[in-house]
Amino acid sequence: PRKTPGTPPAPGELPRTSPAETLATVQAAVLTGEALWIGYVNADGAASQRVIAPVRVEGGFVTAYDHTADEVRTYPLHRITGVAELADE
Repeated sequence: PRKTPGTPPAPGELPRTSPAETLATVQAAVLTGEALWIGYVNADGAASQRVIAPVRVEGGFVTAYDHTADEVRTYPLHRITGVAELADE
């Protein structure tokens, strides 16, 4: 079954976000220094989830420290399928 817009994701599931929501969330994280949880699809179509700390958004790309890979990487924004702020614990 397809989820209708506005349906919250299941607990622990990354939500899908629109391109506008993704851009706004990533830009806000650059300003605040907050880390984000993203869904990402690479050029081969392989999906993954990453924890990133965005440092710059420019020209359709986000440059971020990728906690999962332990290095700085650049991601095309159009390949990010969803983004969420990390929960405070």
